[in-house]
Amino acid sequence: MGELILCRQPMAATPFYIENASLNVYSLEELCYYIFHNTETLSPDFISEELLTWIDEELSFPSLADRLRALKESDTPFHVQIETLLSSCGYLTPGEIKDTVREVMLFAGLSPAEKKKKVADQLLRNGRFRRAILTYQEILDSEDISRVFYGDVCHNIGYAYAQAFLFREAAGYYRMAYERNTSTRSLSQMLFCLMECDDEKAIDCAVADYHIRPEQIDMARKVFEAANSSAEVKEAQQRAADTLHIYDRLRSEYIRKYGA
Repeated sequence: MGELILCRQPMAATPFYIENASLNVYSLEELCYYIFHNTETLSPDFISEELLTWIDEELSFPSLADRLRALKESDTPFHVQIETLLSSCGYLTPGEIKDTVREVMLFAGLSPAEKKKKVADQLLRNGRFRRAILTYQEILDSEDISRVFYGDVCHNIGYAYAQAFLFREAAGYYRMAYERNTSTRSLSQMLFCLMECDDEKAIDCAVADYHIRPEQIDMARKVFEAANSSAEVKEAQQRAADTLHIYDRLRSEYIRKYGA
C-alpha cells in the first residue's frame, strides 16, 4: 500500500482486488486506507457482493458483511454504507471518517460523466492507459456535457496516448481538446507531440490554423529540446536503477536459496 499499516483485524489469505486501482488489499485497515485516499473514485457498486463475500469468508467478519448487505438491499444512501464500513475497525479517527463521508456525499452530487471522468483519471494515474482511454471515450459519447469538459477529456486521452508513445494519436486528441477548451496547455502538448513525430507540415498547419506567433513556436521548440535532454538523463538513470534492482533481486534469491 506504500506505507506501514497497523492491522488489528485478521489478515486475509486471499486478497480483495480493487480493479480500478490495480490493487490487492488484505485487511479491513488496508481497505479503509484505500477508501480514505480514493473517495473520488468510489461509486455505489464499490460495495459489491464480491466485496461482501470477501469480508464474510476471507476476513471472517460475517456480522459486518450482513450489516452492509442489509444496508445495500434497503437502498440506504451510499455514504452511510461507507461510514458503516469505515467505523468497523477503528483504523481512521472519527474526524477522518467524517471528512471521508462528506467527500463521498459531495461526489454523489456529480453528473454521471463527471463521475466516470474521476474513475478514468484514476486509471490514468495508475498507468492503465488502455482502460483509461476506453472510459474517456465513453464519456465523449455522453450527451449534455459542456464544450470545455469535452475538451478536458480529449486532453487526458491525448496524455494517455502520449504515455504509450503514440504521439500522432495524442496530437489529434490534443488538437480536439484545444478547439474546445482553448487551453494553451493543450495547444503546447499538441505541438510537442508533432515535434516528436518530426511533422513540420502539421506544425505549419497548426501555426496557420491557430495563429501561433513565431516567438511562441520558438519557445515551444526550446522547451521541447530541453525536455528531451532531461528525458535522456532520466532514462539513463532509470536503466541504471533497473539494473541495480535486478542485481539486488537475484542476489537476494541466491542468498535465500543457497545461503550467504
